[in-house]
Amino acid sequence: MAPEDMLAGRWARLGAAILDSLILGVLMVPIMLAAIRWDRFTEIVESGEPITDPMEVYNIPVLLTGYVIVFVVGFAYYTITQAKWGQTLGKRACGIRLVSAADHSAVRWGQVAGRQAFVYGISIVTVVLNFTVPAAAFPVSVLATLDNAFILWDRQRQSLHDKVAGTVVVKVTPWTADPYKKS
Repeated sequence: MAPEDMLAGRWARLGAAILDSLILGVLMVPIMLAAIRWDRFTEIVESGEPITDPMEVYNIPVLLTGYVIVFVVGFAYYTITQAKWGQTLGKRACGIRLVSAADHSAVRWGQVAGRQAFVYGISIVTVVLNFTVPAAAFPVSVLATLDNAFILWDRQRQSLHDKVAGTVVVKVTPWTADPYKKS
């Protein structure tokens, strides 16, 4: 296969992202539900009054702790699995792998950590802005959308976080060497 034929398809990358989101969602949903002030939520619903300040139905310290836990676990999940095997569980299920863009070798820990820091940095800035200056969160969320949408027009199908880290996502095939396999 020519090198461009080895690039992971956009649908495979989307499928892997959805699967990984579902896996991390198993952790995230209970944490976020624990942050809701159910007594206040029930009171508002029963009174029929509109929710004018969504923050009043959240226990903010629990919510922020939840965000920290979700970010740390997510960062660890993506960094460890991709640095060790080149694949998250979602990527493995979709038959794709993360490799160095330069030579399709195994990625280094720093590459993967930088890749995830870019993605999570955008997410963290968006969360902080949503709490402090909600109108300013929109432009940052546009950057997050562009980060992922970049694979639609990029010749190497790299997202912005791939470009930042010098990585590319490729198909896993039986006839190509696994750069992560220890001999």
